[in-house]
Amino acid sequence: MYKQENVLIQGETTIAATITTPDQERSSFPAIVLIGGTGGLDRDGNGTGFKSNLYKDLAEWLTIQFITLRYDKRGIGKSGGNRHSVGLTGLVDDVSAVVRYLKSHDHVSQDVLLLGHSEGCIVATLAAERESVSGLILLSGAGVALKTSMQEQAHALLDEVKRTKGIKGKLLRFSLNEKSVVGKQQKLFERVTATDQDTMRIQLMKFPAKWLREHLAHTDVSLRERLVRLNIPTFALTGDRDVQTAVEHLDELDALHVKHIEVQKIKDMDHMLKHFDGEMSILDVKKQYRSQLSEPLHPELHHQLHEWLKRHDWAS
Repeated sequence: MYKQENVLIQGETTIAATITTPDQERSSFPAIVLIGGTGGLDRDGNGTGFKSNLYKDLAEWLTIQFITLRYDKRGIGKSGGNRHSVGLTGLVDDVSAVVRYLKSHDHVSQDVLLLGHSEGCIVATLAAERESVSGLILLSGAGVALKTSMQEQAHALLDEVKRTKGIKGKLLRFSLNEKSVVGKQQKLFERVTATDQDTMRIQLMKFPAKWLREHLAHTDVSLRERLVRLNIPTFALTGDRDVQTAVEHLDELDALHVKHIEVQKIKDMDHMLKHFDGEMSILDVKKQYRSQLSEPLHPELHHQLHEWLKRHDWAS
């Protein structure tokens, strides 16, 4: 149903990407760039001991009617650069290079859309200010700053620890308390803002100080204001079982009453865009994600994306 090609794109560093093209007799198609979230997952959504194929599955579904491009972030997979020293600005630079590449592609029409997941929502929002794109799809993180997500996850962790019963709860409360979680996080924010170094050592581990410092310059309000000013079709979707990004943030976007921004809550969808109707737990979230590796993307996500793309004449 599609043709696939691996390419190298030259930006500030070499970006390794996969382009999928519908196997149809047409001269050109609209294109969608997939922008992944934080961490060391590659262009397909896979990492060491973790093979979700999240972005590969998204790309292959979209390639029914779109050219899609997914890429390894700097220092990951086959892309050049250093994942620890790149900042948020560098991640945005790479999206700009990818968009310019697609606009020069023989089979890409005038429409290029950005699809961001998790941190990719922030990267997509900032990149759309740099490069002229036709639309934004923001999954699990629209209009939410990284600092907000980190703080909310810390408080959710403490709340869950307080609710945990028995010996397990007592042991957790001994090691996870306000000082060790929230206090430690605040000290991290202070340390990265007090330095101009790209990296620093946190408990002997190399930490991307520049990346976090540049993220801390953005707030929920500033990101939402950017989405309003962009004035391009924007679709924000989050699942109501997402423990990493609170679904209630969609209400803040919706309350702006901006015509070009649409929001959609997906029932029983988690942060990895899979169906989940169990008990929400930030303590066990990694175990949950691993148990879902072979499951398909949430069917309602497919439906809502397809309907939105149809409304804007990008799909039939």
